Amino acid sequence: MKYKERGRFSMKRLTFLTIVPIVAFGIMACTPPEQEAQTAVTEHLEKPSAVDLHAFKAYHHAVYMQTTAQQAGGTNILFHTTELPTEGTDPVVTPALDHLYTKAVIDLTSGPVIVEVPEVEEDRYFSIHVTDQEHYTIYDEIHPVGLYAFVRKGKDMEVPDGTHLIESPGDYPHLFIRVQIKTPEDKPNSIAVQQKINLEGTSNELIIENPIQFTIDTHDVYPQNQEFLASAIGFDEEDYQRVSEYIGAIAPKFGPTGNIGMFGPIDSQEPNSDDPEYRAAAIVGHLGFPVHHAFYAPYFTNCNDEVLNGDTTEVFTFPYEPEGVELFWSLTRYSALTRNTIPDKNDLFNAYNTEPDEDGNITVTFSVEDPMDGTYWMPVNEGEPYYFVVRYYKPDVENLPQKPCS
Repeated sequence: MKYKERGRFSMKRLTFLTIVPIVAFGIMACTPPEQEAQTAVTEHLEKPSAVDLHAFKAYHHAVYMQTTAQQAGGTNILFHTTELPTEGTDPVVTPALDHLYTKAVIDLTSGPVIVEVPEVEEDRYFSIHVTDQEHYTIYDEIHPVGLYAFVRKGKDMEVPDGTHLIESPGDYPHLFIRVQIKTPEDKPNSIAVQQKINLEGTSNELIIENPIQFTIDTHDVYPQNQEFLASAIGFDEEDYQRVSEYIGAIAPKFGPTGNIGMFGPIDSQEPNSDDPEYRAAAIVGHLGFPVHHAFYAPYFTNCNDEVLNGDTTEVFTFPYEPEGVELFWSLTRYSALTRNTIPDKNDLFNAYNTEPDEDGNITVTFSVEDPMDGTYWMPVNEGEPYYFVVRYYKPDVENLPQKPCS
């Protein structure tokens, strides 16, 4: 089935839509974030209904998939990013700079799809992540290898023996493969891994007129969400921006819990995973991992709960080898105005471009000018709000890292 698009969503348009809410957050006064967010919501914004919150994530994901399919040249075509998104242009909001992306909109309307991934050395992070049309994780694996067969749940689809079977509740699961890039000089090695990934399936153009109707028609909506999406057929771009503004205003409240409850499967046991507000807030970090795979710790405020802004120098100290983190960590700073990286400035620190001090820590200074004091300098723009995310891959979920404040 083909769906006509209303107004032809472009990558530029999608990027604009994701900017709107963070602007609202960026102009908050420097008061405790939870209190300020609640004040902003009660005084200026109406809390969206559960219908709106469910529609918001389905709408965003459908528009994103259409953009991705356009970039790739159709469904069932791998789209490789071979450059890190360091100039603020990636349609993925809050993009990681730890790996190159390989993405595809899987299309099961013509039969099964086979993806082959190579064996990758153990010291290079490599993963596969599959998301359904309601933005729930349906499969994730670190260091996949071999053949993976995507089939539509409930349909009789034959696949070759020896394949890893991934059953999708919809016609259009989203494939996301991440290949670690350790340093800029390491990039050719990551690209070489990408080039060994193969996909076999029939390609079609993805054209969407109504994102909610598209989701209902092409995806087995989970029973607990059926009434919500059925009531949201008329959810449009104006509704999207309204909910987006609300999510931006309350974003600071999710700082202490990070991605807990946001990205897991429909039956996730993570706290708050059944809360539609948490699930909708996940769109700020669209296509993120469940916490067992990676813990995202976003920081919007300093240790005095003041919103981070380029007018003030901030200093944070982190352990170089954080306890309970099995794979690796990274720290990435973003503009709060764009939810993206800042052009022409360093955005990333990790174990590959830093060294521990005598106490086993690294100290990072966020400031307009280089402090030249031996700390690692993270540049920010004068007068502009920003935030940073510390990512911990394969963490101990019983002992997650805390905010670096004494």
